Amino acid sequence: MNKHEIVIQDFGPIKEAKVDLNKNFQIFIGAQASGKSTICKVVYFCQKIRDYTLEFLMDSEQFTTNHRNEYFNNYLKYLTKQFMGCFGKTKHMQKFEIVYYFQKKRISIFLNNDGYVRFSLDYELKNKILQLIDEAADMFLSKLNREVSSIMDNITALGVMKHHLSERLISVFENNVEIIYVPAGRSLLATMSEQLQDVSVDEMDLTMQEFIKLIRTTRNKFGTKIPEMVQDYTKTVKGQINNAALDQAYVLIKKILKADYTSENEGEKIYFDEYHWVKLMYGSSGQQEALWILMLAFSIILEKKKAFLVIEEPEAHLFPVAQKDIVSLISLMVNVTDSKVVITTHSPYILTSTNILLYSEKVESRHAKNAKIVIPRSIRVSYDCFAAYKVGMFEKSMESLLDEESHMIQTDYIDEVSSITNLELDELINMEIDE
Repeated sequence: MNKHEIVIQDFGPIKEAKVDLNKNFQIFIGAQASGKSTICKVVYFCQKIRDYTLEFLMDSEQFTTNHRNEYFNNYLKYLTKQFMGCFGKTKHMQKFEIVYYFQKKRISIFLNNDGYVRFSLDYELKNKILQLIDEAADMFLSKLNREVSSIMDNITALGVMKHHLSERLISVFENNVEIIYVPAGRSLLATMSEQLQDVSVDEMDLTMQEFIKLIRTTRNKFGTKIPEMVQDYTKTVKGQINNAALDQAYVLIKKILKADYTSENEGEKIYFDEYHWVKLMYGSSGQQEALWILMLAFSIILEKKKAFLVIEEPEAHLFPVAQKDIVSLISLMVNVTDSKVVITTHSPYILTSTNILLYSEKVESRHAKNAKIVIPRSIRVSYDCFAAYKVGMFEKSMESLLDEESHMIQTDYIDEVSSITNLELDELINMEIDE
């Protein structure tokens, strides 16, 4: 198998880490400020280079106001700008290197002696990008495009051009999935839902900017409750939908949200039943935090998209049973769409819930089809496609938590906090006895 991984050295709190992008489901756990989010943002950014390249190619000013000899350097500067939008200024950082391997290609991101971030593309990839830059320049500068007679024709031509370049980039980067980052602190966006359309995102980091843009476009799909939404979708889109998976996802969403969600003309609402509702901004913190994980997962299943999601702290403000259900929903989405997900968490409930799904795959897959089903096949987690890591500021920042014999996450780390509190409790009991 060709390499599809990201190697990180000396970046922020991360001394050394390697992320295998072939895994379908990965979990990172560790103390605050240990580097979980840093790893996830690096994974997200590297894969988004494909989309940032498309943005550059579709910016006509890059080609109409600059000399052809400047195009590639301006492309590298554009990537640098996006990197700084994601991670901030770099002059205060120590020297680092991030290497993104995909198939036989490579992108290196590093700090030069002056403290500025630089990008290096291998020979094959650089030539392919140069070809695309020349192609985009020719499209924008050609006589045909200059003589487009109407605004509508121009919009159509740009749409065709964008689709063409997007297909080319999918081939170059050998990656056809939608890249999504779901940041922590999502409830703030829910409390501001009435003003979200007018919120200026320029001062936010790049992951939050892109998440807000995604919400703005996605929430329009939820003009009705989910059952009506599915009916409308089947009337307008050709092809089969996965009814069983959608029903299962809706059951899980209702269990987690305790309500239905709609985005109506008068605002976003949480419906408890046909007649009782509250605006999203007045919903519970758990509903607000979980909402867009749930809606995005459902949308991906409905539209049979292939996605790569990074989700920070899916457990935020959720009761332990709801944490179990959100793990099930995420696993369902991964299994039925061949998507991939990376999760950061502080929650032992997320880990134990995932362990049940791992153990089910190990045990139930060996039993006859007519055996009693404990965990539905659609939400089980395959050990071969799974990874779990403890992140910390050590010589090697990532330590695998998987036990090869049991095919589960090692419980000693899950129980570490319980062990500490039990020890303290024992000492207090002994103190009371000795009085």
